[in-house]
Amino acid sequence: MVYSLLYISKTLLEFPAGEAEVANIVAGAITRNATLGVTGALISTEAYFAQALEGEQAAVTALMASIEDDPRHMRVKIIRATEEPRRFAGWAMAYTGKAGFVDRHIAPLFSALPPGDVAHLGLRLIGLMEEFTRLPPG
Repeated sequence: MVYSLLYISKTLLEFPAGEAEVANIVAGAITRNATLGVTGALISTEAYFAQALEGEQAAVTALMASIEDDPRHMRVKIIRATEEPRRFAGWAMAYTGKAGFVDRHIAPLFSALPPGDVAHLGLRLIGLMEEFTRLPPG
């Protein structure tokens, strides 16, 4: 079992120029996460970020503090934090490129929803991330 956290945020990057900055985010995350024993996945759209992080609670909490202070996004919202089996083993940071169609899965999570709806939508978002890690590269 590992500590697993899912957050969403609104990007402050402007696209298409922001794609290079997202590549920098992913490259930095891969290096930092591998050092800390953290795995996870990132989804980026022109409006949002969604990221799953998993590992030792202290490492994930420290990463989250850094993420919350990052000026490239705002309205950081933790959707779920729990102990569960590792979902993204082998991925210091899984990222498959910009995924605009995921906006419709992230946007409702910024609304005032009952906790059960947030939990359901959060699990659906993690499921999408898991599917992305199964796609062949390219």
